[in-house]
Amino acid sequence: MKTELIQKLEELLLKDAGEVATDVRALQKEYQKHRHHEFEIARQAFINEGGDPKEFDLPADANDKHFDELLVRYQQLRKEQEAKIAAEQTRNLIIRQEIIAKIKDLSQLSENVGAAIKMLGELQKQWKEAGQVSPHKYKEIQSEYSKAIEDIYYNIKIFRDLQEHDLKKNFEHKSELIEKLRALQNLENVKEAERLIKVYRNEWEEIGPVPNIKWEELKQHYKTVLDETYSRIKAFYHSMEEVKEQNLKSKQELVEKAKGIVEKLDEHKLAKWNEATEKLIALQNEWKTVGRTSDKDNEKVWAEFRSVCDAFFDRKKVFFAGLHEKFAANRKIKSELIAKAEALKDSQDWQKTGLDLIRLQDEWKKYPSGGDKEEPRLYAKFRKACNHFFDAKKQHFESLNASFEGNLVAKEELLKKLMEFQPSEDGQATREQLKTFNHNWIAAGHVPLKDKKRLNDAFFNRLDELYEQLHMDKQEKSKLQFRSKIDRLAASENAMDLLRKEAEHLRKQEEEIKGRVRTYDNNLGFFKSSKGGNAFLQEIQDKIELEKSRMQELSDKRKLVNEEINKLREPVKSE
Repeated sequence: MKTELIQKLEELLLKDAGEVATDVRALQKEYQKHRHHEFEIARQAFINEGGDPKEFDLPADANDKHFDELLVRYQQLRKEQEAKIAAEQTRNLIIRQEIIAKIKDLSQLSENVGAAIKMLGELQKQWKEAGQVSPHKYKEIQSEYSKAIEDIYYNIKIFRDLQEHDLKKNFEHKSELIEKLRALQNLENVKEAERLIKVYRNEWEEIGPVPNIKWEELKQHYKTVLDETYSRIKAFYHSMEEVKEQNLKSKQELVEKAKGIVEKLDEHKLAKWNEATEKLIALQNEWKTVGRTSDKDNEKVWAEFRSVCDAFFDRKKVFFAGLHEKFAANRKIKSELIAKAEALKDSQDWQKTGLDLIRLQDEWKKYPSGGDKEEPRLYAKFRKACNHFFDAKKQHFESLNASFEGNLVAKEELLKKLMEFQPSEDGQATREQLKTFNHNWIAAGHVPLKDKKRLNDAFFNRLDELYEQLHMDKQEKSKLQFRSKIDRLAASENAMDLLRKEAEHLRKQEEEIKGRVRTYDNNLGFFKSSKGGNAFLQEIQDKIELEKSRMQELSDKRKLVNEEINKLREPVKSE
């Protein structure tokens, strides 16, 4: 930053020293800030290392020395320019004094009035072309010039013939100047108004005399309008102070809003960082629309606002640095998932591969994008591999559905026969017939997916109704109905999941019974060591036997379910 400021100062030294004074002061102030900042950092480091603050000194570096040399050079240039301007103003003062002396001498040329008037015109032209004089001498020399002009006009006899015409013209010119001054009261650009006032006042002084009879009134009119114009400018600057106070208040409110945004920030969420960033940028844009305050207040409130913003963006930078590391880790994991999906996409093991891809998709969901710009590209690649498999699977089973039409006809006929079937008096024969219906139903094979649930629900609901009508042992009926339930689950669309849930349900029931048996065993040990209570002891033993019987029943059922699950796995492998 120092080198940039030095470069800017070197560029300013190539320009007019007087025109760049403000820019040089601003650069000097900015450079001192950086120098002070470096000093404080070095001083703190010195203190941190155990140094005495009073003994600390930071020598100027090469940049500091070069910058100071440039400032010295600028001051020399400024002094040279000021000396040059002063010398030129002195020369101009001498030229104007000589012109005044010549004008005074014209009053002696009464014998050749024409030559005097011509000479006067040339001297007036020379006066206008003469350069500027020192501001301290301007009023005095201008007054002397005006007096000399008035004297020559009044002292030269020939001027009597011209006086009326010139006085009238001068009156018109000065009246026009008064109106121009009045118009300045409506000029929005106050700086321009101040500049034009000086121009018009100079013109007023340079215009010759007016008729004596109108002079006092005209002079008073001029003074009144001039005072009104200055009053308007003064009022403007007063109102500007009020505006600056209001601007300061507005900027302080923006500082508080910025602090509120930073304080309420949830640093762990990317969306909150982006939301806070948008709000803070909106405040920065709003700041630009608020006008300036006084130089002292403006620098202070701006430093406070910039400090809040800088602190926020520094924290954001740290957050995103960590976020990029997280993005990199997620990308690596997702690239591995993509590789796995692409390795599976051409598989024809529809059941296992489908489950594997679903597990990969579940794994993918564990690593949300968090705003990573690479996420859409990675996800598109991952989804393409998954879609490739599932589209092939869909096409495969659609072709299978077409081949299942014959099975559909067979099952429709079988369902019709079951609906018309009526149990006979011979219960054993009826059971065998129902088993045959069940066997034939499974043997009929798969039907199109859209008809599968309708047919299975109708078939097995009717089968359950017929089993309920049988007059048979309750335990045997339960076995038949459970067998029917397993067949129904095996024929469902999501057979594997339903059978696994049933097996898990049976396992949990077994675990609950085992827990109760352990409790009974503990109680049994207690009663065996006590006298009496034989009846209660027998009751506990009966409960244990009953629970063990139920455990065996559940174990048999779970074995039956597992066998059905294994049957389902084999066709998948063979496919």
